Amino acid sequence: MNRFAREIYRLATEGYCCSQILLKIGLDSRGDDTPELLDAVAGLCHGMFSGLCCGTLTGAACLLSLYDKHNAAAHMIPELVEWFQATCASASYGGISCDDIIEADAVKKVERCPKLMLETLEECRELLAQFGHEL
Repeated sequence: MNRFAREIYRLATEGYCCSQILLKIGLDSRGDDTPELLDAVAGLCHGMFSGLCCGTLTGAACLLSLYDKHNAAAHMIPELVEWFQATCASASYGGISCDDIIEADAVKKVERCPKLMLETLEECRELLAQFGHEL
């Protein structure tokens, strides 16, 4: 288990949701402690509490913007969304909404969400590296 997988697990056990976990990893990597930002991002949890767009995707978009808002908007987020759609359209996830991914099944949430967060975090790291940022 790599350090990001351990961190995802640790933060999940502390009660953070997917969008908060991705942003918290980015904040921690920068030595930034902004609890108000994590509170704000909580609004993205569980598909905005409606089962809509996965909080991993929306949290990852926030993470990219945290590091480089201009390149995130122009390049990184569109690439992330394209990658996320291709990844989640596969049979293993079924779509990009929270409802599609977990299908109201607690077991699927435990199996799928950490894996998807880790995959998305790795994609973010690659995107950030293209613009000289390290996560």
